[in-house]
Amino acid sequence: MNLGGSGGPHSLEADQVVSAIERACESDLRTALRLVARYSAYWWSNGLQDEAAAAAERVLSMLGRTVPVGLDEEYLLAVIHGAASAEQEQVELAQQIVLTTTGPFRYSVTVLLWSLVFGPFEPAAVVEDVLERNEAGDAWTRAAVELCRGYPGLTTAAPGDTAQSLRTALGRFRMLEDRWGMFLALSALRQVVDEPLDATTEALELAEHLCLADETALLLCERAELYRRQGKLEDAHADYSRALSIGEHADQPETVAVARVGLARTARGSGNLPAARAHLSAVLAIPELDDAHYEALHELAALNASEASA
Repeated sequence: MNLGGSGGPHSLEADQVVSAIERACESDLRTALRLVARYSAYWWSNGLQDEAAAAAERVLSMLGRTVPVGLDEEYLLAVIHGAASAEQEQVELAQQIVLTTTGPFRYSVTVLLWSLVFGPFEPAAVVEDVLERNEAGDAWTRAAVELCRGYPGLTTAAPGDTAQSLRTALGRFRMLEDRWGMFLALSALRQVVDEPLDATTEALELAEHLCLADETALLLCERAELYRRQGKLEDAHADYSRALSIGEHADQPETVAVARVGLARTARGSGNLPAARAHLSAVLAIPELDDAHYEALHELAALNASEASA
């Protein structure tokens, strides 16, 4: 089965998919491995990377360093999902599969997932070779190849070419009505254009539609900072407040800290120094967040300077 970025079985619950793979592990590892590959796009397009990792780790733990005959790409996808816990030998086997594959991948999603997970650690020439082998694939694969060509840090493309590739990918994903692909293209595009507000806003809307809570909070903070620098303090406050609510609801201390530091800066810009100080105190009370504490202390110094000069 060849599944790109759309048309996946979104009605299935993630735990049902993982359960089906676990049952297959008990009787037929080949089927289990095929299921991991089959649901790759479903997991990633729904922000279910943890579920993908859990399923892949179970299959890989039973397969070890054995690649079933005829299932090289399925094994590669399993290693991509379970990369964080895969054995070094398994990672090396996956890399060998990529290097020895002479034609395009059979699964549309493979070129994209490999590029995002392993591509940043591969020489640009290897990435370019993989992209070239897959650029004649179906419409979704061609869009994914353009996305990877423009993705920051993956290839040696010039900045102007990078932005153009991402715009091409975005246009192709729009034609396919693939929101996940559009989101990835916009998320990359906002990093390479001089005026990222529009791309950030559209990426945020898609993240909310796709129910990607982590990405939604991140993009809210990024857009809030853009607003703050433009002097749109009310808009910045609204976005930071939404991000704070998401972070608190999901118990994400890093998100909470970033949002509170942003709210402190916005409050200082509005002249509400007590509110700014309250947000910074709350950040400093969160344990084991050294980077956030550094930002909070830096903002606190600016706040003290503002009070001293008032």
